[in-house]
Parts: sequence; structure tokens; C-alpha cells
Amino acid sequence: MVDDAVARLAAAQYGFFARWQALGLGATPQLMARRLRARRWLRVAAGVYSLPGVAPSWRGSLMAACLEAGPAAAVSHEAAAALQGLATFAPGPVVVMLRHGDHQRTRLSRLRQSTDLRAHHCTVVDGIPVTTVARTLVDLAATVRPGRLRTAVEDALAAKSCSLTELTQCREELSRPGKRGLRQLAAILASLGPAPVPAATALERRLRRVLREGGLPSAVREHELPWTRDTPGRVDLAFPRQRVIVEADSRRWHTRERDFETDRRRDRQAQMAGWSVYRFTWDDLCHRPEEVVATLRRALGRSRK
Repeated sequence: MVDDAVARLAAAQYGFFARWQALGLGATPQLMARRLRARRWLRVAAGVYSLPGVAPSWRGSLMAACLEAGPAAAVSHEAAAALQGLATFAPGPVVVMLRHGDHQRTRLSRLRQSTDLRAHHCTVVDGIPVTTVARTLVDLAATVRPGRLRTAVEDALAAKSCSLTELTQCREELSRPGKRGLRQLAAILASLGPAPVPAATALERRLRRVLREGGLPSAVREHELPWTRDTPGRVDLAFPRQRVIVEADSRRWHTRERDFETDRRRDRQAQMAGWSVYRFTWDDLCHRPEEVVATLRRALGRSRK
């Protein structure tokens, strides 16, 4: 019965479980020692085990690191931003936060300790304990450049991962003399105001770079709407001869529903005029650039026929 319970637990935790969890399910130290000798359980780090055959994964690494650090641990900083899907952050180093004094050394993560990590600063994403988006952004203010922080803040607000009020309150709650990053975060929040409408210039630059490095022909930037002269507006990139439009899809940056509807209406108008529209998100451009290039290469090839 203990083995079955541990197996169910591990299945929900990317194949990992902790000693304290196994004890809570009825395992004894003697049983655990037998399972380890028989290699039915495998030691990953002090007090952390896996079942045989667990496939390596970044999320599994996050879970194992939290288990090693203890029940109060949460993924934080850059790792939390990547897990929460904030723009410019991709899966990478494992960073875990604990209350100061709870734990001193870990093997599976870069450990950060905080004197003000509270229960309401933590949540769960994909089954993994992680700091809330608001807390993550406050923590990032001390470790990343202002431009990157602003991009992450704008992205979180546009995606409604947190509100401006929640972020402001979290910053004020953690404010204390000498705490790094709070001044630059305050400046960003002040500039956004109650209804931010962030620019998507970083997204557009990334789009042009992907196309250039993919060897695609030059496109016309800021092309006037090709299907009408009566309506003001421009598209990000256009291949006029092939009648192909490429847009950096800024839907995660939009803070108003009407922006989303305007984009879709323009797409329909372009299609009725015989133009093909291709939209790519930040995730597409950062994590799947080869797919973006291949899609457009096929689109341009079809248009020439």
C-alpha cells in the first residue's frame, strides 16, 4: 500500500518525491532503506528520490529542487518568470526561494533566501510551487535590467496574469530601505498609469531579426494598408509582390479588447483583397524561429506560382 501511494504521488510530481512525503504516507526508515538498496527508489539528492525511468525535464528539475529545499520552498525569480510564461524568459537555471534560515544548502538549485516570503506570495503552476506573478516581478526588479523588467511587467498586465493594483500592493508590502530594484519598479509602474498601452517595438525587432537570420528576402516595413487608401494604418512587414503580410502578434501586449478585434477585422479585410496574413507571437519568435521561417518560405513560394 505504501508503494502504491508513493507511486501515485510521484506520478503527480514529475516522478519525484521527498523523504518527508514518504514518511507521511506510512513508509518507515527501514522500508525506505530496503527500497533504495533494491533500486526501486533512486536517490536524487539528500531527502529527494525518484522512481526508475523518470524522463529528464525542466519542470521535473523545478519540482525536485522544491522538494529538496522543503515544504515551504517555491520556484522564484527567472525560473518563476519562465514557468509563468513572461516575455523574454525561457526555461533555464533552477532558482528556488525559501524564508531566511529555513535551509542553508541545496544541490539541485540556486537558492535565494528572503526575510519576507509569505504564504500569499506563493501559488502553484503545473503542479509546481512558485511565487505569484506579482511577487516574481518584484523579485526580478533586483536582478534584471530595467528594459527587460518593463517588458515582463507589460506582458503580465496585458495577459492579465496580475493587475496593476496587485503589483503595486506587492511592491509596497515588500518595500524597505535598501531593498534593490524597488525604485526602478516604481518608475515603471508610475509610467504605466491606470491603463497602460505598451509598445511592441521589441517584438517587431525580434520578428525582423528572425526573418533576416532565416535568409528570407527583404520585406517592406510599415507598409500602408494595401487594400484601402481611405483607412489609416500600416502593417509590420509586407511582401507586396507575393501579397503576403507578416505581423508581430501583440495580442499579449494589448490591454483592451477592442485592439484584439481590430487586428482580426484587418486580417479579414486583407484576405478579401487577396492578401495572406501571418501572425507570430513572442513565443513563436523566441522558441520556434525555424518554424516561423519555414512557414513564410512556403507562403512566399506558393505566392509566386
